[in-house]
Order: sequence, then structure tokens, then C-alpha cells
Amino acid sequence: MKTYEIRHEVGIKASLEAVYEALTDTKKLAGWWTSDTRGNGSEVGGILEFWFGDSCHKFEVAELQAGKFVRWKASKEDSVWEWVGTEVAFSLRANEEQCYINFSHSGWRQDNGVFPHSSTKWAVFMLSLKDFLEKGKGQPAPNDVEINHD
Repeated sequence: MKTYEIRHEVGIKASLEAVYEALTDTKKLAGWWTSDTRGNGSEVGGILEFWFGDSCHKFEVAELQAGKFVRWKASKEDSVWEWVGTEVAFSLRANEEQCYINFSHSGWRQDNGVFPHSSTKWAVFMLSLKDFLEKGKGQPAPNDVEINHD
């Protein structure tokens, strides 16, 4: 079965350690993705819940490589059926100027419906992560950039 993948790359003027922590510490995740973040992202097998009002994206932490890589697997209990079984990964590398995050959200079964919306929102949240680390303040939901008017 063919699957689809969302991909983004962003450069952030922050250390690998600071970026990794922003991807694994629940309080820091709440600073750039959604302010209602719950669970444990700092150990493999931990469960993270990202709440957007009544909707929850639930992930199991599938892989962690300190300062290098973070991977989550979407739960079968995710409130958005298109996300079920998908994986989110953050691959990190740095040079003397910045840390690069190569982001992917893979395993989508179709490239319509929620897929294009999620792709745009992931770009918004990657820029929120950049602001969180560079400026000390991100734009987590519900205060993120709106991409439509409904």
C-alpha cells in the first residue's frame, strides 16, 4: 500500500541539547506545539498526549537518541483517524551556526482530507519551535497561526 509523508526542515540557532529537550520535555513541548501537552516524552515507551480542545493526538515514544533523533508512533486511540499508525520523527544535526531539524510525519494512507492541512500546520509549528528556542516564546495552540477561517 502506498503511503504519504510530510517533510520539513528548519534551522534553529540553538544547541542540539536544547532542541532535543524541546522535543522530549513535556513542559517545553507545550511551549511550541499545544499548550495542553500531557505525559512523558523523555523515555522510550512513554505516552504523550497533545490536546487541541476536545481533540487529542496521542503518541508512544518509539525511539530516542539524545541530541540526534526523536520518533513517536501515533496511537490507535488518536481522535483523528488519518493519524492512526503514522509516525513523527525529528532528526537533528548541527554545524557551528545552527541546529537543523529534519521533520517527517510518515505513514499517511491518503494525501487529501486532513493531510494538506496537517502539512501546513506542521510548518507553522516548526516555526513556533524555532521562535521558542531562539526568542524564548513560541506560538502553541490555541495561539498559533490560523490557516483557515472555520
